[in-house]
Amino acid sequence: MDIRLEKISEEDINEINRIQKLAFMDSYHQYKFCPAFEATNEQMISFLEKAEAYKILLNEIIIGSVFTYKISYNHYELDTISVDPQFQNMGIGGKAIRLIENLYPTVQTWTLSTPETDYRNRHLYENLDYQQVGTEFVNEYLNLIRYKKEIGKP
Repeated sequence: MDIRLEKISEEDINEINRIQKLAFMDSYHQYKFCPAFEATNEQMISFLEKAEAYKILLNEIIIGSVFTYKISYNHYELDTISVDPQFQNMGIGGKAIRLIENLYPTVQTWTLSTPETDYRNRHLYENLDYQQVGTEFVNEYLNLIRYKKEIGKP
């Protein structure tokens, strides 16, 4: 399944937000908190001003998105990765992450967070060589695991 990434435009926001709500609905109900699920279209537009945001395309159809934030010249945060539930468990998330990493060859450090009990995501990130580096308490329902990946460092 060949996917490609393309920068998100304001015209894409409604569809991106619809997919995010589908992708993160279960997380919101389980953890009673999920900014990706709760975001309005207006908030999504403001995210575009701060983030490097890409839509995931399959046969020219938007099936997901990836939002990254520049922390420093060689450090980026993978903030939100969403895939439409009907396309999940097909390797698309992993392919999208590899495409993002390849778009930024000068980035040596990638970081991200995922819920402690989201074993599918944890398995994905660990298979992509992300290492656990810490935890973060969010609320009584949610602890996040912080991950880090070092690329090209001796």
